[in-house]
This record gives sequence, C-alpha cells and structure tokens, in this order.
Amino acid sequence: MQLSLITALALLVLTAVGFLAGRSRALALADKDGGRLHSLPGYHGYYVAIWAGLPGFAFLALYALAGTMIVDTIVLGQMERAAQPLQVRYEQALTADEVWPVADREIARLEGEIAALRGEAEQVIAAEGVQSDAVTALRGRQDELQFAQDDARFTRDARADVIASEILHAVPEAGDHALARAGFEFGRLPVQEREVFLADARALAFGDGLSSRDTAELRATADALGPVHSAIAWGASLGALGLALAGLALARTHLAPRFRARNRVEWVISAALALASLIAILTTLGIVFSLLFESLRFFAAIDWRVFDFLFGTQWSPQTAIRPGQIGQSGSFGAVPLFAGTALITLIAMMVAAPVGLFAAIYLSEYADSRVRAWAKPALEILAGVPTVVYGFFALLTVGPLLRDFALFLGYEDAVTQSALSAGLVMGVMIIPFVSSLSDDVINAVPQSLRDGAYAMGATKSETIRHVVFPAALPGIVGALLLAVSRAVGETMIVVMAAGQAANLTANPLESVTTITVQIVTLLTGDQEFNSPKTLSAFALGLVLFVLTLILNIIALRVVQSYREKYD
Repeated sequence: MQLSLITALALLVLTAVGFLAGRSRALALADKDGGRLHSLPGYHGYYVAIWAGLPGFAFLALYALAGTMIVDTIVLGQMERAAQPLQVRYEQALTADEVWPVADREIARLEGEIAALRGEAEQVIAAEGVQSDAVTALRGRQDELQFAQDDARFTRDARADVIASEILHAVPEAGDHALARAGFEFGRLPVQEREVFLADARALAFGDGLSSRDTAELRATADALGPVHSAIAWGASLGALGLALAGLALARTHLAPRFRARNRVEWVISAALALASLIAILTTLGIVFSLLFESLRFFAAIDWRVFDFLFGTQWSPQTAIRPGQIGQSGSFGAVPLFAGTALITLIAMMVAAPVGLFAAIYLSEYADSRVRAWAKPALEILAGVPTVVYGFFALLTVGPLLRDFALFLGYEDAVTQSALSAGLVMGVMIIPFVSSLSDDVINAVPQSLRDGAYAMGATKSETIRHVVFPAALPGIVGALLLAVSRAVGETMIVVMAAGQAANLTANPLESVTTITVQIVTLLTGDQEFNSPKTLSAFALGLVLFVLTLILNIIALRVVQSYREKYD
C-alpha cells in the first residue's frame, strides 16, 4: 500500500478521534459548569475534527500537486551538476568544429531574409491586397527560404548529434559517470521530449507504467529519483500527521461553554462552498486561456493571416514535414467548416424545432394526465441514447435510404454520407431539448391568462395561439438557442453520417464537415504538436467556444427576461 494512502487513512482516523474528543470535551464542560453551551456538542466535535483533518489533508494535497515537481527539480539539479564537465567539452567541440558554426550563421542569415520578406509582404498587402500576384510571389520566396533554413538547421543538428555521440562514447556508462551521461542527454533533448524521458525514468524507478526504452542513462536517473522521492514522501507524511495532531490538540484547548463552535464550523462550510465556486470559475478561465494562447501560436505560425482563416474558402491543413516537400504549404480558410456546421445545424433545427414545439404544445395543453405520464418520459428517452448509436443509425439506415431516394428522383451524384442525413438524425436527437424545455415554459404560463381568454370567448386553439404562445415565447426562444448550441457541438453523428470532406456547398445531399469533426481529426493520431496543422484545432475551438458562448448568453438573457416577468 502506498505511503500517501496510509497517511490519508491515518488522517481520517485522527479526524474521527477529533470529533469524538471535541464532543466529549463539550459534554464534560456542560456537566462541570452546569451551564448551557452556546453551540451543540456536535458542533464542538466538528470544530475539532476540522482542525484535526483539514491542515493535514491540505498539506497532503499540496504534496500531491507539487511533490513530483520538487523531486524532479532536485534530481535534475544533481544531473546538471554531474553533466557540467561534459557540457563544457561539448561547447568547446562545437566552437572548434568546421561545419556547425557555418550552418548556424547560415540559419541566422536566412532568418534575417525571411523577416525582411515578411515586412515587405505586409506592405504589399496593405497596398494591393491579399490576393495580388506580388503577395503570392513573396510567399513563394518565403517558403523557399524557410525550406533552406530547415535544411541548414537539419545539417547543424546532425553535426551536433555526431559531436555529442563522440563525447558520450569516451565516457563510461557505469559507475559515477552514468548520472553525468544522463544529465548531458537530458540537456540536449527538445522541450517536448524531456517529459517523456522523466516518465520513462519514473516507470523504471517506481514501476508506474511501462518504460518506452531502457538505457543506462534512464537507469541512472531512476536510481537518483528513488531516494529523493522516498525522502520527500516520508517528509510529507510525517508533516501531515504532525499538523493533524497539533491541530487536534490546539482546537481542543479552545473549547469552552460560551465558545461559538457553530459559527466557526458554518464559516468553514461557507468557505468550502466559495472555494468550489472559485474552482469552477478558474477552470473556465483555464479553458479560455489555453485556447487563446494556443490560437495565438497558430496565428503566429501562419504570419497572422487571421482574415484568411476567418474568411478563406480553402481548407487543407496539411503542411510540409521535411525540407523540400512539394504541395503541402497548408491552407487554413475555415469558411467551409463554418458553412458545414451551419448547414447541418439548420437541417437539425428544421426537424427539432417544429416537432419538439408541437409535442410540447400537445403534452401541455391537449394531452390528458395519463397520456402525458408515459409520452413525456418516452420522448425524453431520446436524450439518453448515445450519439454513436445515432451515428450508426444515420450511416446504416438514413444515409442509404436518402441516397436511394435521390437516385430514384434522378440525382446521380447522391452519396451515403451527406449533410441531410446527419442533420435529420441530429434533429431527432435534440427533439427532447426543445420539447422538454418548451413544455416547462408553457406550463409556467399563469392559468389566469388562459381563464381570461376563455372568458372573452376564445377557443382553446385561439388561446394557445394568441395568449399562451406569445407569453411563453421568450422561454421557447431560449430553449431553441440551447438546442442550437447542442447541435453545433455534436461530433460523432457528423463523423459517421456526413463525412470529413471540407466542401463549401449549400447542397444537403453532398458530404460536408464541421468544426468539431476537424478538431478531432487534427488532434487524433501521431501529430506534431507545434505545427500549424495541429495548432489550427485550437483556433477552431476558440471560434466554436465564442459562437456557443454567444448563443448561451442570448438564451440565458431571454430566459431571465421571461422569469422576471412571470415568477
């Protein structure tokens, strides 16, 4: 059993002991003084239990969050100090080499030329526009220089690897030199590969998962991690238990007949609720800032062509992965994705809005209690069906049926995966969102409005059309906007029923794709995380976040307006 788990169990025991000790102390004080306690004995027990458990658990949580980082920092410091002589020899060898300095100067020269071309391109764009031939020529020249710079960087890095291998070959793998070799290798790794190195070392040291490789350098790092981790873990456990015991003893001395234990306990509960709210807010901010920062990296990678991204009509995110690759410069015009998302959402709402609204009107105004008792739950079952099941249904049933029907009508280009197939099935999926919310809104309309309409001689249908529906309209609009937000964020149905082709078309019988599908495609598989292709997923996510946020804000404002009027 892990030491942290044992410590957590011990803290739970001390918390229970603190409750019993505080409660018994409060009862003893009441019997001794013959007076009345300000707070119930249970509150005194909770007060001592909080002091016994909260500091210890907080310290243990702090160790869980920062313990690994502390251990890694200490071990990496040891590795850096051990590798210092090798690093000095490596830098001296690079300086004395004939190839590496030349390649490094070539990279700096090409970087200057690329920066100059970027400035010239910005001036031409301002004068002639984005689509001018001069801009195209400048971007072609910039791509050539970028490939040349990548080639020079490859030559420089290859030479550096040769020099590093020669230095490591002269150092024994065993003994005291193993940690130095590990520190030298870790220092030369790219930033994105260092965490993999540490994860492999932890796997060898503690058996947490499987290591992707087993080398002498990793073994040396694992041997260094073990003692440091053990010392930090024991220190955290003893510190948590010490805080728990100290808190229990200190809190017990505070108890007195007039001690306001209930106020203290309720303050802690209020603070815990406020902390939970703060965590939710910080989580939202973290999502927003992560999308924003990665989107800024994407726009910087495409030379801040934000206009091209938002209004371009060609989506082909494939980019070159090696110098000299032809035809893979990447096109990031997201209009086909926006259009596909809008088309499928429109079709879905054309199904869900009337069906869901008519169902809500029938259930709330026309159906008797027996029909409503089974019809409303049966309709809401649709919301519980997994979206992958809807996707299978669209791919195997709806898609072929629509294709055969289109071929029967003479449309020869019909395909199985189409926007119409995805939209129809998605509309069925979001019917409960419209019907349930609209039903609740219609039922919330005061009965006095209906009675007044009946008193004026209106029929039931006239009352619904001219009184109930206008009164419930703000809430119904809110339900429709929430359903639109649900449709915009759907992925699985679109992947299986509409395909992944980024077509800019208004024909519902053709294959299209959406923003969410492209995000999944770009982030799935073995992708280079710092390439424009992968980073474009975050820009798409930011756009989708803004769109759904606007829709939700509008829906909430409409619903709030309704509630203010009829609550």
